[in-house]
Amino acid sequence: MSTQFTAPDFISDISQNGGKLLVVVVGAGGTGSALLGKLFQLNNVITSLGGDALDVVVFDDDTVSPSNVGRQAYYPFDVGRNKSEVLVERFSQFGGDAGNWRYSPTKFHSGSLNTLTTFRHKGVIIFGCVDNAQGRIEMHKAMKNQRNCIYIDAGNAQRSGNVIAGMKAVVGKQEVYYPTVYDLYRTQLDEWQPVAGDSCSHEESIRRQDFGLNDVMAFHSVQILWQLLRHGVCQYQTVSVDLELGITSHHGADPEYWSMFGFGGTATH
Repeated sequence: MSTQFTAPDFISDISQNGGKLLVVVVGAGGTGSALLGKLFQLNNVITSLGGDALDVVVFDDDTVSPSNVGRQAYYPFDVGRNKSEVLVERFSQFGGDAGNWRYSPTKFHSGSLNTLTTFRHKGVIIFGCVDNAQGRIEMHKAMKNQRNCIYIDAGNAQRSGNVIAGMKAVVGKQEVYYPTVYDLYRTQLDEWQPVAGDSCSHEESIRRQDFGLNDVMAFHSVQILWQLLRHGVCQYQTVSVDLELGITSHHGADPEYWSMFGFGGTATH
């Protein structure tokens, strides 16, 4: 059985015939702010090739703190402002189709897509860039409520991380489901407890996430979407990164691999 991640029909349709793709970024911190830069570049590539611009919406209810400056994509004059607002305004000023990007200074929840999706959207891509379990649970629920949706989650420890692409979509006229980060790590996420307090200094921030890790996670997240749009297939569903050892590994959409995490589903429903 093939374990490659074949592009769902809505991606193939957009690549061949054009059409709007709704891209929702949840979290505008270290990984999220880096990911938006990659999306801006990807959007320019797509439109330069004659495709329709991405319809991007960013969710984050947090404000920029002094410890975010430099390590994340923020500057001293951004301190105190909402993160999603700062980034969307910045990319809008860069020009091009990013002028249509939107932001929501609120937490994302499972019903958030209901007010965003329209008849113009052929499908939805959710990029998860949060450091908490509840956000992942809400994105998991949101994906399951859609007919054509891919949820790409980027999560990391101090020097390592995983990118996991879940999907609920039609592929070759069949409904296909790939497990999300919540499907594979349900027990850990259900038992997750938040760490009290925010990083109040650059030193503490680097202790939690080593320099450069967010950029690597953002790159691999957006690369999955590019592979599907451009080549119609991605040879992997998950990417694991270890900065300490300089290792990047991957796994395909493999039910045997999923079973190691206790997920007993199959790719096709």
